[in-house]
Amino acid sequence: MIIYNKQKFKKIISKREIENRILKISNLLNNYYVLDNLIIICVLNGSVVVLSELLKNLKCNYLVDYIEVSSYKGKTKSSGKVELIQDINIKITNKKVLIIEDIVDTGTTLNFIYKKLLKMHPKDIKIFSLLYKKEKYKFETKIDWFGFEIKDLFTIGYGMDYDLKFRGLNDIYALS
Repeated sequence: MIIYNKQKFKKIISKREIENRILKISNLLNNYYVLDNLIIICVLNGSVVVLSELLKNLKCNYLVDYIEVSSYKGKTKSSGKVELIQDINIKITNKKVLIIEDIVDTGTTLNFIYKKLLKMHPKDIKIFSLLYKKEKYKFETKIDWFGFEIKDLFTIGYGMDYDLKFRGLNDIYALS
């Protein structure tokens, strides 16, 4: 249990579970992209830890780029409006693209990124998210691979933050 600003967080997924699941996903990605040159787009900032673990096990050819968007006002509430902070630098025209997310909630941020990348005419776009709130997700875009389906919980750790803190936790915790 972690307590911060009178908020209590309970561990819901251990580092070992995360590493094992990402290893399984890495194997699926290695098979799917075996002969391809892949462009990986990491969604900053939360997905950096997920990307790091994924790259330990990825055997296919890839380049990595980063995109940063924001839809949050305050600590835990989404504004509903997505703002681009940093765009990608790699040309993705006619390339296979994999978006790496830490968590997909309603999908508003992911949908913004997906539509933006589609306008650049990639050959293919797939999505991997460590956490997926299926019951809250409200878009048609398929989440191709995900680590764990979770209920509507606010999570921290393994790259995800609360008030810019707790990204470095090895496990994932949920606000209780």
